[in-house]
Amino acid sequence: MSYLTFVLRERKVLSFGLSFTFFSSFGQTFLISLFVPYFLTDFDLSNAAFGSIYSAATLASASILPFLGKWIDVLPIGKYSLYVATGLLIAALTMAFSWHIGFLFAGILLLRLSGQGLSGHTAETAMARYFTLQRGKALSISSLGYPIGEGILPVAIAAILVITSWRTTWGIIAALIALVFIPFILYVLKQTDIEQSNQKFKRKEEVIDSDSESGSYFQIINNRNFWLILPAILIPPFWATALFLYQVSIAEQLGWTPAIIASAFIFFAVARIISSLGIGPVIDKLSAIKIFPFYILPFGAGVMVAYFHPGVWSAFLYMALVGITLGFGSTTKSALYAELYGEDMIGTVRSFFAAIMVFSTALSPFLMGWMLDNHIAMESILLMAATTVFFGVILALIGLRDTEPHTAH
Repeated sequence: MSYLTFVLRERKVLSFGLSFTFFSSFGQTFLISLFVPYFLTDFDLSNAAFGSIYSAATLASASILPFLGKWIDVLPIGKYSLYVATGLLIAALTMAFSWHIGFLFAGILLLRLSGQGLSGHTAETAMARYFTLQRGKALSISSLGYPIGEGILPVAIAAILVITSWRTTWGIIAALIALVFIPFILYVLKQTDIEQSNQKFKRKEEVIDSDSESGSYFQIINNRNFWLILPAILIPPFWATALFLYQVSIAEQLGWTPAIIASAFIFFAVARIISSLGIGPVIDKLSAIKIFPFYILPFGAGVMVAYFHPGVWSAFLYMALVGITLGFGSTTKSALYAELYGEDMIGTVRSFFAAIMVFSTALSPFLMGWMLDNHIAMESILLMAATTVFFGVILALIGLRDTEPHTAH
């Protein structure tokens, strides 16, 4: 089936996934960072104090994610998706009415949990479970919500903040969720058979008790593939979080201006969109198991380009290559989980991996900050990142060698 034919035929179901990845932006660091100057002023916080609050909220979100994420394997997808969207609405309202630092913490926690964590989790689990023969294409389309959000929302939010307060801005976001996002979910659920299709994978248990829960996690970690593919899963988000957060330091040490780095983000977004769209048909043809070990190679090439940095052009190539890996990753990893563990427990598997990833991305800024404070050269840090990519590829190749997909594609 051609890409265009597939998109046109399944546009309503695909828009369900894309809407969740797009609205996950409200819990992502790139969007929340736009409000940081206002948080510092209104709550009389230092950068370090807010950083501690943000890290604590992120780690708390990571701790809760596996417990809530696994319920997508039990509840009807319609009910689960509405719970997630309602959680995002409550998060936005909490931010809008956060007149105390305790509410600020609660708001950030809910945003990170329902936005960054559960929204993307819902989209990718639903797409991986609903589609089998066209899973790669479906995940590619639904994941476009990430770069679309990155490209549109910062400009829109910045414009709104010019004319109104940050609390009112969060009120507008809450209204958008209540009046657009939730009604759209209800419309898609009514117009498609996504509910019925996902129900056939619903677990037999009506309640997840502690024994079945521990059994599910034991099944995941008892598989040697888990330990061998985990580095390749964690390496790109770990390093990307740290490198993006300290991009000004990178620019200074590598001879790039902040304006060049900002311009290079356009190449990052375009490369991420193109790679996300392109990898889907390849997964459908070859399987995610065969592709996964190599998806981080562009990231490794990107940091090596930055390491040698022969000129200004290298900043653009560096960002484009990082974007390619992140575009490959969101699609490839979700398809891989379905192939390794089966569709019936993909929600549990994906939320478990996502929680570990969130923990790692919460720790990476501390490590990068420590290295920079101790005057470790950026070139050495980039070389360290490239080395981890090399070992990640080798371990993934060993882990997935001779492994067959759990389900036919």
